[in-house]
Amino acid sequence: MFLFDRAIQYAERVVAGKEITTKEVMIQCKWFLADLKRQDNEEFEFYFDKDKLKIINNLLKLFNFATGFVAGKQVLENLADFQCFFLANIFGWRFKDNPDKFRYNDITLYISRKNAKTALVGLVFLLLMLTEQDYSEFYSICLTRELAAEIRKSMVQILDASPLISKHFTWSKIKTGRIECKITKSFFEPRTAESGKNNSIRPSAFVSDEHANFSDNSNFTAMKSGQRNVINPLVFRTTTAYAIDNSIMQPDLDYMRKVFDGLIKNERQFALLYYADSEHLWDDIGMYQANPLRIEENYKSIREDRERAKEQENLVEEYLTKSMNHFMPANSGEAFINIEQLKPCSIKQFNWEGRDVYIGVDLAETDDNTAVSMLAYDDGKIIAKSWAFIPKERITIKSQKEDINYMEQIGKKNCFACGDEVIDYGFVEDFILKLEKEYKVNIVKLGYDRRNALSSAQKLEAKGIECVEVVQHSRILHAPIKLLKESILNKKFNYDENLLLEINFVNARQTEDTNLNKYLNKKKSKGKIDLVMSIVDALYLLQEDILLSEDDGFTIQVI
Repeated sequence: MFLFDRAIQYAERVVAGKEITTKEVMIQCKWFLADLKRQDNEEFEFYFDKDKLKIINNLLKLFNFATGFVAGKQVLENLADFQCFFLANIFGWRFKDNPDKFRYNDITLYISRKNAKTALVGLVFLLLMLTEQDYSEFYSICLTRELAAEIRKSMVQILDASPLISKHFTWSKIKTGRIECKITKSFFEPRTAESGKNNSIRPSAFVSDEHANFSDNSNFTAMKSGQRNVINPLVFRTTTAYAIDNSIMQPDLDYMRKVFDGLIKNERQFALLYYADSEHLWDDIGMYQANPLRIEENYKSIREDRERAKEQENLVEEYLTKSMNHFMPANSGEAFINIEQLKPCSIKQFNWEGRDVYIGVDLAETDDNTAVSMLAYDDGKIIAKSWAFIPKERITIKSQKEDINYMEQIGKKNCFACGDEVIDYGFVEDFILKLEKEYKVNIVKLGYDRRNALSSAQKLEAKGIECVEVVQHSRILHAPIKLLKESILNKKFNYDENLLLEINFVNARQTEDTNLNKYLNKKKSKGKIDLVMSIVDALYLLQEDILLSEDDGFTIQVI
């Protein structure tokens, strides 16, 4: 079968390193090939239905492309390999106990412009209209109804160019009007981005087109809420990067990357993320990563744009966002560390007995996460162990909101539930006081943020622990934050295995003040970073007491 064979071909080329692409696309291809092998496993709830994909394969023979280099040519024979991979995964994977139910219900195509994104999505919705349940409703949303109609325009153009299939559809001449399928009585309609106008509709599938251009999530949420009674709800995100603040696509990308990194499990997410790595924004490798439609004329145009952007600053934004698919929001902060850099620092167990340790405490608001970290300095390395504390009554809601299995982490003793709706600070204080006996360590000092921990610090001080306020200002935190990052990169940092801590590190975003002092910004980070901040507080003290008095490669330049 053409569609399946080309999907396999693409996946194998990517995994073999013969296709220049992104880390996430490589992982998605590895999963595809691995899942084909494990679909006979009884515990695996999905299977690949070649018969259903063959229906899609044969339908594509009836469609013709309308525009571009393939105008007038049959769709099936002129699909790019990555497009075959996209279609095969969407329509092929099904639930074993319900073959009509798609495995993937959360689908993302993040790709540079001029890669036939709109035409591909238009094809998907025409195929869904032909094959899904009768009287199904399909929609596109964008900032305006006119922009949402871009996918409709592509669908109409394809139908106009495809006489063998167009006779089964009707559509109005109004640019924002419905397209209806005579066979299934289903329809497709572009919608405005006003959430209040989308609360009463019932989408079987909808696409949030140019998803990255949204800064408000309400419309997307309203569309999803309308799918609650739909048997086979599908959500599509299609977009290129933008130069805007607070794009809803950025937290979506952060979530997807956590799935790809194995920090979150979601077997119903399918995402093809094509973008240039930051180190390849100005070379051909980045161009190939962000533009998988292998058309040399397009590449020639991108190279020309790149050379002009090097000379004209006003063209840089357009080149980076649209051709390299690189987000450029102002003041959003850069990732502090990634999971590939952090993971080698994880250790199964460390012998804490007899160690001098420094404690860092990040006592957040009473109904939010609190964190405690313990640091030791051992043979040129910084060793860390961290714990989170959350209110008992908020375990379920926090697990759902943050996509973290807190009960599992509680079972592993990476997290403790205390209090009811708010944190029991007494529990945290008692936990700290027991550390010396439980781990047979000597607490040298405890570092804390004055805002929420002053009372607890006074109580701990009365029990004999020297407590030091760590001023939460970039001029103070710059040195330990810089040291922490360098220690991770140089493999001079270890931490007791802890998924919560890894998620905190991946969430952290680094920014600079006017003096170029780096600091971690909680507001701009992509989730909780309390555990990391507790390490920073402890590291400030350890650095002051030990590292700055030693010449062992830990010299910090303070700006």
